[in-house]
Amino acid sequence: MTPGERVLGVAYEFAKEVMTPITGDDDQVVLVEPTSAGRQGPKPDLIRLPSFKHEVDYLAGRVQQLHERDIPWNEIAIIYRFKFMGDACGGLRLRIYNGFQQAHIPVEWVNASSDSRNYNPADASIKLMTMHSSKGLEFPVVLIPGIGFMPHEYNTPEEEARLLYVAMTRAIEQLIMSCDRPSEFTSRLETVLGKVV
Repeated sequence: MTPGERVLGVAYEFAKEVMTPITGDDDQVVLVEPTSAGRQGPKPDLIRLPSFKHEVDYLAGRVQQLHERDIPWNEIAIIYRFKFMGDACGGLRLRIYNGFQQAHIPVEWVNASSDSRNYNPADASIKLMTMHSSKGLEFPVVLIPGIGFMPHEYNTPEEEARLLYVAMTRAIEQLIMSCDRPSEFTSRLETVLGKVV
């Protein structure tokens, strides 16, 4: 199994109970079952931390390590679900964008506002984007913080699983997720990851 197939396997196992396999128009998400039986590539991670601020600090440290291992900044994406996670308002360090700015990590905020969608794939910067904005893009390394906040109470579990599935399958080689609280989705992911060897 290539690294991407391992990520796809975890994403498939996570989403298969709530998503229905569809092959509709371009706006629909297709649930894809991996076909390879090999076992290569890093196992996706779900890291538990005590707070969202700790998640931001962990992300900063982890991307620094990846970069030190010769992974270019622009091959790393951080995909988040809720506005407060990436938001720079108020200057709070717990926001991803501000945390990375303070840590001197180059970051391009793809959807900094509702009318901007800056995306410069060749720029030497980590790409920070929402799950909605990530559709159609791929990166060797994807980090997804805030899994404990999902599913959102105002959406159906299927809608939320679809969003997370899209975000997870943006990873070509390595998927790193984090949470600061238990949720229906963290429980499901822990079960799936416990079966992956």
